[in-house]
Amino acid sequence: MVRGSAGSASAVNRFSVELLVACALAALCVAGLFEAWSYRAASKYTPVAVMGLALILSLVWMAQNAIPLVRGRFQELHVERGEVARFVGVVLAVATYVTGVVQIGFFTSTLVMVPLLSAAVGYRSWPIALAATVGFVAVLYGVFRLLLSIPLPPEAVLGLVGG
Repeated sequence: MVRGSAGSASAVNRFSVELLVACALAALCVAGLFEAWSYRAASKYTPVAVMGLALILSLVWMAQNAIPLVRGRFQELHVERGEVARFVGVVLAVATYVTGVVQIGFFTSTLVMVPLLSAAVGYRSWPIALAATVGFVAVLYGVFRLLLSIPLPPEAVLGLVGG
């Protein structure tokens, strides 16, 4: 619902919230750029490019929300309880996945997390989700280990099958 510049006393301006989030994201991108810039030689090109692009997009998002605020526009932020729960669930899933990658390895974590996230977002065909995940991991393993001969970090599941 869009209101005049006054709004209600308890309403939150969507533009203010998005500007705050965009600023936080831009700060993370700057930190990521500094980290990526410290990488050696050509290994920094992709991370610097990704962080740079993310920073540019964050700045655009900041401008898209700062302009209406400067003009005094107000748009009430509506958040459903289910949306908050879904957001928290995704944040927890990403944190769990990153922890899993560090503790048990990328491929093992992917074999577990992708089917679980598929089910969480409503995809109900377990055989297809499992087959697609195993196929994806097999292709990645084939590309990095067999085709490019890049040594992979230790993996919980791949260690069981001699990988």
